[in-house]
Amino acid sequence: MVLRPDLREITRYLGYHGVTPDENMMSEIQQCIEELENVITPRFVYDRFDLLQKEEDGRSILSFGGLETESRDLARNLKGCTGVYIMAVTLGPGPDRLVRRASVGKMSRAIIFQAAAAAMTEAWCDEINERIRKEAAKEGFCTRPRFSPGYGDLPLSMQKQISMILNMPKEIGVSLTESYLMTPSKSVTALIGVLPGPASLDVASQKLTNSAAGKCENCAAVENCPYAD
Repeated sequence: MVLRPDLREITRYLGYHGVTPDENMMSEIQQCIEELENVITPRFVYDRFDLLQKEEDGRSILSFGGLETESRDLARNLKGCTGVYIMAVTLGPGPDRLVRRASVGKMSRAIIFQAAAAAMTEAWCDEINERIRKEAAKEGFCTRPRFSPGYGDLPLSMQKQISMILNMPKEIGVSLTESYLMTPSKSVTALIGVLPGPASLDVASQKLTNSAAGKCENCAAVENCPYAD
């Protein structure tokens, strides 16, 4: 499968802010992308659940898919939503192998592999996000920008519950470390809220989602992030 990563994202991850890499660097980036395309095994899984939200003693509590979590940032993202999709995607173990191999011989290539694989993961997330958007639209719903554990005040530990709900080890071959990081590393989980509304609202939401502002809008670290625009 071919994923088309955004070259601007890759160069941004590499630290090129407002500067275009020279011809040699762009050539090496393209080579790394081609190598990654030969080893990735993109997989995904998602499901939709009813969403219940309540305020209790100033706390924002959300329940869906048999789990309950407290998060003011997630509650803000899901305001007005009646349901939520839980999704998980991965590029498989191939990128991690390329990074490890390059780290032994040429660290600069390992860094490029990391940046390119991160951009490819984002492209894969966007593709599955779009499938979900279209699925929801057929039922008269629009979607909110996706929101991942670790953003804002939503704890990374939610990965464990998501993994169990979606049966990630069996469905897409992704497991968790004791610190709730995913293996393979180029994997992402996310929540996408759905609410009744016309297509115009959904289009506006997706424009925001596909922008740098949309991807970072709910992250508490955005003000100090070296990758945020």
